[in-house]
Amino acid sequence: MRRLPGAFAGVLLALAACGVPPTNQLQPSPSARSSPQASPVESADSPSPTATGATPAEVPKAQQFKLDDVAEFDDGLLIEIAGTVADKATKTDRGAEATNGQIVIASVRIENKTKKSYDAKGVLIGAKHGDGKDAQIIIDETDELQSGFTHKIKPKDDRIATVGFAIPWNELKKVTFIVDPNDDVHEAISFTGRVHRD
Repeated sequence: MRRLPGAFAGVLLALAACGVPPTNQLQPSPSARSSPQASPVESADSPSPTATGATPAEVPKAQQFKLDDVAEFDDGLLIEIAGTVADKATKTDRGAEATNGQIVIASVRIENKTKKSYDAKGVLIGAKHGDGKDAQIIIDETDELQSGFTHKIKPKDDRIATVGFAIPWNELKKVTFIVDPNDDVHEAISFTGRVHRD
């Protein structure tokens, strides 16, 4: 399966129907937490022009989640990795030369359960693999893969950004995706786990 955000969303809904554990509650400020794994997070809508050249912030331990976790702030902003897959770069993808075309694709989902629109254009998305090596973001000439969010998210609405990273398949056991709201209110969070090949 390749670059199908709708399919990832379908998998997510199927998991919810099967009784996936409830979301972790996050506080809008770093000092208030509801559980040791919970952490404040805010997300954005779609790829911003600066997202490709910037690196997400480092993530404190209290704000690090498992790959299948769902993080939600007290203000109603929810973020999760809706799906991942290891794949091969296509002819229109640039950035995977160092991994011989081996990439990982992630669907980053943000849901806005607040009463105001959330501007996600500044959100930064990054990835690390193995013992913390930074992963090169994939630039896709067809725009099937994005670098982040590009729109505002209206209340009761959600958006998915499908982002690719150059990650060798021998390091799929531990992949970390970092989502940094890049604002003065919310802190960066991360999701770590194993990525499977299709």
